[in-house]
Amino acid sequence: MGEVTAIRKRQRVMQPVKQVSLTEQVYEALRTQILTCVIRPGQELNEAEVAERFDISKTPAREALAALRQEGLVRSFPRRGYQVTPITFSDMDELFDVRTILEAGAAELACMKLTAEQIDHLNSLADATYNQGEQLSLATFIRSNRDFHLAIAKATGNGRLVQLLTHQIDALERFFYLGAQLRDVNNETTVSHHQIVETLASRNQTTAREIMIRHNEQTRQGLFQALATGRGYDLINL
Repeated sequence: MGEVTAIRKRQRVMQPVKQVSLTEQVYEALRTQILTCVIRPGQELNEAEVAERFDISKTPAREALAALRQEGLVRSFPRRGYQVTPITFSDMDELFDVRTILEAGAAELACMKLTAEQIDHLNSLADATYNQGEQLSLATFIRSNRDFHLAIAKATGNGRLVQLLTHQIDALERFFYLGAQLRDVNNETTVSHHQIVETLASRNQTTAREIMIRHNEQTRQGLFQALATGRGYDLINL
């Protein structure tokens, strides 16, 4: 039984309020497998293979692959199909450079606008942890990390900033999955996130900017060391 066939059967039993299209189901399943490196960087895909994997026709397979290409997770080649976009250390450096600039500015703006309720929400998100080796636990942790950083950006009230930062965080997601699988980042993440919240609550714009820059640099260095020396090295295209 294909993965999407099983999903469809569960939907008929559960009768959800909102029906998710077949294309969206395949897109989400492939996206998750790419982000978690179940489907490896550089691996080739084609419509027929995806259709067979999920027990579907080629049309939703084609549409799902096109959506992934638009997101930058796969790239297409004429008469050959698709390839999962490789990940490189230079990509990671460039993404972190941009993310650091955006988040430093977001922290500086947000610290003057955050409400007590928003600060409480950030502290709650900062408590997130995961169990190594458990994919669902890790996925929840990665989502909480994403929500934490975007909540700060949203507190600025600048929709364009949120949009730009969302793109950068999503582009780095595969690196985060790999890094968190290779080493336990629970303590350093929770400590750093709570320090960020404490600084934001102090309303000191200069310090807020500095601590966000430091947090991003620590994350960058931790990821680099984990990927360069750990089991994920063979997934990186130098």
